[in-house]
Amino acid sequence: MMAQEVSLDENICQKDSAIMVDMKSECKPITMSQKLVLFDFDGTIVDSFPVFLSFASREGYLFDEGEVGVFRDLSMKQVIDKLGIPAWKIPFFAKKFQHYFKKASADVRLVDGIGEAIRQLHEEGCILGIVTSNSKSNVEAILEREGVLFFFDHVFSEWNVFGKAGPLKRITRYLDVAENEAWYIGDEARDVEAAREAGIQSIAVTWGFNSESALRAMRPTFLASHPDELSTLLR
Repeated sequence: MMAQEVSLDENICQKDSAIMVDMKSECKPITMSQKLVLFDFDGTIVDSFPVFLSFASREGYLFDEGEVGVFRDLSMKQVIDKLGIPAWKIPFFAKKFQHYFKKASADVRLVDGIGEAIRQLHEEGCILGIVTSNSKSNVEAILEREGVLFFFDHVFSEWNVFGKAGPLKRITRYLDVAENEAWYIGDEARDVEAAREAGIQSIAVTWGFNSESALRAMRPTFLASHPDELSTLLR
């Protein structure tokens, strides 16, 4: 089964009614008893931060080894500012990173335990999706290789580097899901912020980009330190 991709680029998303029709016609219906569980991809499902650092270095944005630990207490915007990447370059930088990621993806693996957690949530009846700034092709290639693509009903690819609140709002509205039955699981402070702004619940995971202290400061609905905690937290 191939997961559905919906592009959430801002230019496309201005055509809300067209997207709604397309999504409603193909999306798996969600019943009142089901939860919609949306995952971030990079850092949450796969450990891809080393790929990002390698790419940034390759592009000439240098940093000291000691700074990597400091990055975990910063937002992605602060990291980008610290690396000296101009704001106007972000869209081009993101696109180039997707191409670089594809070449480096052979070395990208699932976070330990996340595959089993995803399978368990699927078996418990959750509707699973991904909201990511990575490309659909990159995401699906890794999920298929790792044997977990089957469990996902939707892959939503969006381009806003600094926020996902808008896409999360549109997704829950288009899928007609009650806010208290929708969850976003991510490894960054901005993921928690996006979920809050979208009016849905959040689980911040400590195995990814941001540190536990940075995530706690954002006051997520729940905090998880290992993938095997997700099923219990979502009950």
